[in-house]
Amino acid sequence: MFAWLVRFIEHHPKLHRFLLLVWRLFPPRLAGFLKGLLSRNWLVGAVAVMIDEDTSPPEVLLVEHSYRPKGAWGLPGGSLESTPGDPTRGGHEALPDNVIESALQREVSEELGIGITVIRLLRIDAIPYVAEEPGPYRLDFYFRCAPHHGFAALRHGLSTGQIKPRSPEIKQIRFVPLTDLKKYDLYSTDFRFLHEDLPRLEPALAALKNN
Repeated sequence: MFAWLVRFIEHHPKLHRFLLLVWRLFPPRLAGFLKGLLSRNWLVGAVAVMIDEDTSPPEVLLVEHSYRPKGAWGLPGGSLESTPGDPTRGGHEALPDNVIESALQREVSEELGIGITVIRLLRIDAIPYVAEEPGPYRLDFYFRCAPHHGFAALRHGLSTGQIKPRSPEIKQIRFVPLTDLKKYDLYSTDFRFLHEDLPRLEPALAALKNN
């Protein structure tokens, strides 16, 4: 039922925008409590890490979320919806191997209007607590991705306004130098990933950043 309600809200932009404004007024712990009532004990998220290495220093694609009073900026992505079926009974249909990657591609396309190619999985992060959104535990899958038509075409689309947010949840889309991340109010889990995990996972990228 709740999945249907979420979809209904997302397909009515004016209602969606109004409810996002109301959500911002909720104290974080109350918002987390309500989120826990409406969701599973674990939320599964998929995150797109799109870094243009042809710039100096390299730049990462960030988005500004409208519903977060704190930690508004972060990596694009979203939570996965429950798959259809009865969890108390065995099913006969196997899910595709790339169900999480496909969900990430769909989320980025629906919210940003950007087609992406998933290159590889970088990290799976089990997160018991998020300061900006207390609530269910999170299991986030961080994927290295690239825009379908290349970074130059994406930059052109952003600069001309041909590519812009398609969801009331997203206020801005912007390339940010990896050296300037501290200038942004970053979502805490994405901040930790970009500052601690990414240099370890992509040492060549860390070297480019420091040049």
